[in-house]
Amino acid sequence: MTTYIPRLARITSGTGAGRKRPPHPEDGQVFEERPNDPVILRTLARLTPRIRTQLGIGTAFSDDALLASIVSIARHPSHEERWHAAEASTLAQYLASTGTDVERALVTLLSMLPKP
Repeated sequence: MTTYIPRLARITSGTGAGRKRPPHPEDGQVFEERPNDPVILRTLARLTPRIRTQLGIGTAFSDDALLASIVSIARHPSHEERWHAAEASTLAQYLASTGTDVERALVTLLSMLPKP
């Protein structure tokens, strides 16, 4: 049985000094769109249902966790960095635990995201 661990999608390696993390609804922060922000959160939020359907993600993985994973992947400026972020994401861990072909699912996911 798979379980979702809250806030696991925001855990990253390294010290994190000087790094900003994306806002999260559990913290009471509001997703805010800034003109110079490379990731347009509204667009990613609209993609969430399509990604859920395309990848066959069950209801055990919440919409908030899915959006947090997508945002953490899409924030990276290059395809290589996005790929590494996708492999290390909570979404990839969930897909692996369900027996899904993770590599194929991540290729599909990255192809659906806006260009870096």
